[in-house]
Amino acid sequence: MAYRRKKKNIKGFVVTVFSLLIIIAISSQTKKINETGSNIANTIFAPVEKITYSISSVIKEQVERTIGSKETRAAVEKLEEENKALEIENSKLNTIISQKDFLENEKNALDATKNDYMTAYVVNTDSNSMTKNFTIDKGKKDGIEVNDIILQAVGDSKYYTGLVGKVTQVYQTTARVETINSKSNDVSFINSKSGDYGVINNFTQKTIQGYMLDVDSEVKSKDVLLTSGLGGIYPAGIYIGTVSNVTMSQDALKKNITLNSPVDFSHLYRVLVLKQTDKYSVDEVVENENYQGENDE
Repeated sequence: MAYRRKKKNIKGFVVTVFSLLIIIAISSQTKKINETGSNIANTIFAPVEKITYSISSVIKEQVERTIGSKETRAAVEKLEEENKALEIENSKLNTIISQKDFLENEKNALDATKNDYMTAYVVNTDSNSMTKNFTIDKGKKDGIEVNDIILQAVGDSKYYTGLVGKVTQVYQTTARVETINSKSNDVSFINSKSGDYGVINNFTQKTIQGYMLDVDSEVKSKDVLLTSGLGGIYPAGIYIGTVSNVTMSQDALKKNITLNSPVDFSHLYRVLVLKQTDKYSVDEVVENENYQGENDE
């Protein structure tokens, strides 16, 4: 019995030792497998990680360049504000430059005239109907009255000013102006060369048209037309423009004329107001070498 018990104990011991050896062997192989797996994973994923890092770095750099830090964004916003201010200032300077000739013409007109003009700005108008009517920044408080005459300083002509229209409505601080292009504002004119009379009665997008009262009137291209003084609104002698074309009506009973006005009705921004008066003095230039209005072609 003692021998069997001893043999059984030895057998158990051997089994235990053998089991431990197997466990140790498996453990050592598992470690190697793990190390091998890690090496394989590193070999596979290291390039991927490198590419991912590169991409993320580029994205980060682009984001910082686009959005930037708080200080960078503040600096960019400041530069944008300064740039906008410079653009506005540049626009103002360009406007002044583009109006240089007009301002010079206006100064010459105001210095040379015997008439007492009031300057007024165009402040409200419909761009589609500006050639026919608009609003100025002078009104009742400035002494403006209905039928006051509106002119504009002009250059390259025998006259300092050209006819624009008349005041039709007066408010406290503004007044409404109707131009000579309005159908309700027929303007009587006289041909300064022949002394014959006519009436302006039509306006298209590009031309002012009228007709001579006498079909046998003498009129030709580049003749100068002035207000006749008939009708009691416009005093005699205000420069209207020059004849550009003369045609006969189909029934040969009317001599029609087309007129070139020195006034650019689509780009009015400042005008001269002449109080209604019978003492109007013609704003005629004594000498102007550039003027070619009365010469024949």
